[in-house]
Amino acid sequence: MYPKLGQMKEVLVTIQSVYQYLEKLGPKKSFQILKNLGYEKLLSLTGKVPKERLIVLTQKLSEDTVVELVKQIPEKILVEMIRENDDDDLVYFIHSLPMEDLALVSRSIPPHDVGLLAKTLGKETSVEILKTLGIEKSIALLKEIPMKDFLWLVDEIQVGLVIQLVSELSVADCKKWIKQRGLAELPILVKFFGVSNALKIFKKLGMNQALEMMHLLGTREMLELSLILSGMQLDEKNIPALVQLKPDDLTSKKKTKQTPKKKQIPKKKKTSKR
Repeated sequence: MYPKLGQMKEVLVTIQSVYQYLEKLGPKKSFQILKNLGYEKLLSLTGKVPKERLIVLTQKLSEDTVVELVKQIPEKILVEMIRENDDDDLVYFIHSLPMEDLALVSRSIPPHDVGLLAKTLGKETSVEILKTLGIEKSIALLKEIPMKDFLWLVDEIQVGLVIQLVSELSVADCKKWIKQRGLAELPILVKFFGVSNALKIFKKLGMNQALEMMHLLGTREMLELSLILSGMQLDEKNIPALVQLKPDDLTSKKKTKQTPKKKQIPKKKKTSKR
């Protein structure tokens, strides 16, 4: 079966694009890329990405970076990355993150979400979030919440406060909070307590007890109670030593104080002989 005329034209146009692409890069750079990637790989890529964009990106990156990028990231994802991100944003990500981290991000977070993050917060802030929280932690959290919800949270309480809060909490604790309380209450709590005080509460109670307390009291009641307590003149010295004991300790002490009663042996009644 010979290829149809339309298919032949498509192949010829793609081949022409490859040669135009290589010509724009100059002989040295084009030779290195062609040598390391192979003609088929280059032909496939130029058939899916606009030639002009490939030329601009390749001109801003070294030969080794281009080759490593194509080898580390699956073609389907790479094509989507190029489609969803501006050239400057994409180049900044490539230069700012190690290739292993960039490949992990590209495989774990949809390119559309990465593009939305960069367009909304800026490429510098986006990279700062990934680097400060760590790639694996960032990926784990962004798998729990939609990108639009994360961007809403950042808009409500500023990116610096979000980074400060999430940096101090474990991924497991963050997941527990998201699963049980969602994100809607976080801006309220952070604005009321401040990040430092909120972290002190989590550290003192632990995430499980903090969540139980919120479930028991309700958000508004907890805030009102905290406000009442903050106005009281309280002294740590007045906390009785008894309060510092755990319930188990109290019950064990009570048990040790009780002395077992001796069993009384009933006396036998004397029977009179007749």
